[in-house]
Amino acid sequence: MLSLSKKTDYALIALAYLANRTDRTISAREIAAAHNLPLPLLMNILKSLHQSKILTSTRGIKGGYRIAIDPHRYSLHDLVIQVDGQIQLIDCANRTSNSNCEDGCCRISGECPVQAPLQALHHRLVRFLKAVKLSDLILPGHRIDVPLEALGVG
Repeated sequence: MLSLSKKTDYALIALAYLANRTDRTISAREIAAAHNLPLPLLMNILKSLHQSKILTSTRGIKGGYRIAIDPHRYSLHDLVIQVDGQIQLIDCANRTSNSNCEDGCCRISGECPVQAPLQALHHRLVRFLKAVKLSDLILPGHRIDVPLEALGVG
C-alpha cells in the first residue's frame, strides 16, 4: 500500500500543531499529549527536524520547538526526504535505462514489462510531492480541501 510513513505523519501533525501556536515555544510533551502520540518517537522526529533546520529549539523548563522554515516554500517532498530518506515507489525507481540490475535493484529477473510505466509513475509522484507545500497541509486557511472526486461529486 502506498502511504506516508508514521514518522512523516507524526511530523506533519507536530508541524500543524506548531503552526497554530506561533506565539510561543511548544514542548514535545504538549504535542504528544494533544494528539496521543508516543513521546519517545515524537521527540526523535522533532530532534531530526531541528537538526535539518526545519525547527528551532530552546532548552530548559520553558523550552520547546518553533517552526523555522517558510511552509509556503518547503514541500512535502522535502519533509519526506528529511524524515524518511529517499522516496522509492518501486525497487528500480532510480535506475536509468543504461544501468544494469546486477546489484539486485529489481525483484523480477529478466525484462520487466512494467518497468518504464512504473518509473514514470514514480517520477510523477515525486513531482506531485514537490508541488504540495507544507502550507497546503499545516497552515489554517491554506489547507488543501478534500477533493471533489473523493466525495463522489466531481
